Amino acid sequence: MKKNTKRFLLLTTAAVGSIYAFNRFIAETSASKKLLTDGNGSYYNWKFGKVFYTKKGNGTPLLLIHDTDVSSSSFEWYKLVKKLEKNHTVYTIDLIGCGRSDKPALTYTNYLYVQLIGSFVHDVIGTSTDVIASQYSSTFTLMANQLDPELFDHIILINPPSIKGIQGTITTANKVMKDIMELPLIGTFVYNLTHRRSDIDSAFRQRYFKKPQLILGKLEDIYYEAAHSNNGNGKYLYASQISNYMNVHMDHVIRKLEKPVHMIASQDLQSNISAMDSYRHLNSSIEIHYLSGCKLLPQLEIPEKLLATVNAILDK
Repeated sequence: MKKNTKRFLLLTTAAVGSIYAFNRFIAETSASKKLLTDGNGSYYNWKFGKVFYTKKGNGTPLLLIHDTDVSSSSFEWYKLVKKLEKNHTVYTIDLIGCGRSDKPALTYTNYLYVQLIGSFVHDVIGTSTDVIASQYSSTFTLMANQLDPELFDHIILINPPSIKGIQGTITTANKVMKDIMELPLIGTFVYNLTHRRSDIDSAFRQRYFKKPQLILGKLEDIYYEAAHSNNGNGKYLYASQISNYMNVHMDHVIRKLEKPVHMIASQDLQSNISAMDSYRHLNSSIEIHYLSGCKLLPQLEIPEKLLATVNAILDK
């Protein structure tokens, strides 16, 4: 009995040591190239942590909000900022839980980001602003607008998610999944396994870009580094996402929109046309603009085409 117990303890210790070593290896190697630096930005001390942002250019304010994927950051906008800053004071932000911002161990919800955006506009920008939000960030941008209609002027949403796709409820299984993902050792291990460099490459080839020849290795490296910065604490945002804590019912928000909202959708995504139709069904005042030759990230794949559409909207 004692021999079996000793063997079990030795195997357990070896397994724990291996997992710890793997987690440390990912934490160190993912940031070895130091591509995601904060030298050109500042930090906003929000109540739940420090939020990285940049401010460039002169003119009317314009806030750019990246998607909430754990590998995303304000780097998503780097091809547009240089063009937009000629006529606008352009603000980019790394959402809490992403990029260079803090990644605290808390439950991430749609309303958490509603609070962040509202506070950022009031405390940092200091006046109403035009806003461009990417993918899931479209949801809390619209929610923030509902709570405070003075926050935004023009609202531009790039590839907003399907309304039905973000309405899941939180089950007991979801809660258990979230608890497991947030465990100090095992949760980090699972997170690292599901966010490998190869997974970033697959995301770019299958979802982000239509033309894989346009994908730069450096771009994928930056996304990989963003996913694993802060010792893998992106797992807390990821845990909330896969457990439906980020989901929200948007029907009432869309019906009550009183200002023009422009949605820019990639027509090469098969699900996009039906998704846009669902928005228009709830509010016929929403204007839809379709782009071809891209998937989820036109701001990186076809920035010039996207810029022309954005400028046409902002010039109205």
